[in-house]
Amino acid sequence: MSEREQVLLERGFVLHQRAYRNTSQLLECLTATHGRVALVAHGSRRRARNSPRALLQPFVPLRLSWLRRGELGRLTHVEAESPSYELGSQHLLAGFYVNELLLRLLARGDPNSDVFSCYSRCLAQLAVTASVARTLRLFELQVLRALGYGLELQNDTETGEPLHAESRYVFELERGPRIASASSLQAETYGGHELISLRDEALEDDASLRAAQRLLGRVLKTYLGERPLKSRLVFKDIVSRGL
Repeated sequence: MSEREQVLLERGFVLHQRAYRNTSQLLECLTATHGRVALVAHGSRRRARNSPRALLQPFVPLRLSWLRRGELGRLTHVEAESPSYELGSQHLLAGFYVNELLLRLLARGDPNSDVFSCYSRCLAQLAVTASVARTLRLFELQVLRALGYGLELQNDTETGEPLHAESRYVFELERGPRIASASSLQAETYGGHELISLRDEALEDDASLRAAQRLLGRVLKTYLGERPLKSRLVFKDIVSRGL
């Protein structure tokens, strides 16, 4: 039998919640030092004055306490660490995309403080920025790096030369960029200035943002598989209908 774990006032966020049995919720949480954890909040769906349901929502910085033996824990206490991040319109949809991305990328019980820091910074930026696309691309880049899947964006992998802004490159997954030759012009290519902008976390022009979306989308697909993210499909539907 596994050893009982007791955790007190751990910093965390609810990534997803769903109804569990009659009056409870099953929470998927991202925590600062325990990684992704699954917790049952007993009785949290009751309409009682002391129900923690209002707190157990996405984008609220929390302090969580739980008891756990095995994979599923029992929430014993929750309190707000600070006010909820106020996300509206596309910023809210972006927040749900980030949550879903982490649920697909992270295994339970794999602590990673860098991922938690990336997520916290992303929410703080979404709450104030006008550039949702830039915030999401930087989050994707940083969380891949935090998980050990960082992109090689320093040098041409064939010649070892630094990237040149005026050149065009083919990006080979799990290797990096190489100069685009005449025989590779039919492949998907990226401008050197676009790769440098991503490397330097600048992404201050539309061309660099579009290139970053294409490249990071390819990289993420290798880890997510063929099943698309629901939040991304919803966003595409909203854009296509002009809503």
